[in-house]
Amino acid sequence: MLKHTVFALTLFIIAGLIFIMIHIQHKISNDAIKGKERWVFLVHGVLRSASSMSKIESALKEKGFKTHNFEYSSRKETIKAISKRLHKEIKKVYERDIESISFVTHSFGTIVIRYYLANHTLKKKGRFVMIAPPNKGSQWARILSRLSLYQWVLGVAGGKIQDVEKSIPAITAPPPIEFGVIAGGTGTRIGMNPLLPGDDDGTITVEETRLEGMKDFIQIIGQHSLLLTQKSVIDNVVHFLNTGKFLH
Repeated sequence: MLKHTVFALTLFIIAGLIFIMIHIQHKISNDAIKGKERWVFLVHGVLRSASSMSKIESALKEKGFKTHNFEYSSRKETIKAISKRLHKEIKKVYERDIESISFVTHSFGTIVIRYYLANHTLKKKGRFVMIAPPNKGSQWARILSRLSLYQWVLGVAGGKIQDVEKSIPAITAPPPIEFGVIAGGTGTRIGMNPLLPGDDDGTITVEETRLEGMKDFIQIIGQHSLLLTQKSVIDNVVHFLNTGKFLH
């Protein structure tokens, strides 16, 4: 009886010591990263505002990310001017104790960040999620450009979306950061816009979103603008920023 009691007490003590060691290790690990901030810059598309990225921003904050929902005017500002303002905001973040800087963009916002990364060296690189990006330009924009009001509506920067590689030569190379692409569409051979070839989200074809060097790619059924409010898109954004992979 005594032997059983001593054996049980020994097991209890060992279990207690293991628990204490795990707790101490966990505390040390937390203390090691205490104060380190993971920043995410969100950049919207043309004719939109920062509010269009608010649902994704809220989800990122809930997961512990620090965010900056950057706003610009594609009608009034050149992409160079937008990039210059963005750099000022990123420099402010450099003054903090940061772990990484990542980006989440929608549509033309992707081109803004690609241009920025082509002209600035990013410190503390995180990851880059592109949602419905016109990486190969936009055939729909080329169709609409035949209308006289096109340039007036899209403005100085937005007007370059037709063929980004020709109109913005600085972004011909893939961005020097780990990036993934989320495309919208129907998931079939026929997209939402009957005037575009293949699958599309009503604005950008699936093929136009692809970019050489992407770490991962996923297509989620959805319309170009509404992708930003879909839970599946938001979950994939968070997962890629954390792991470098989408939730296939």
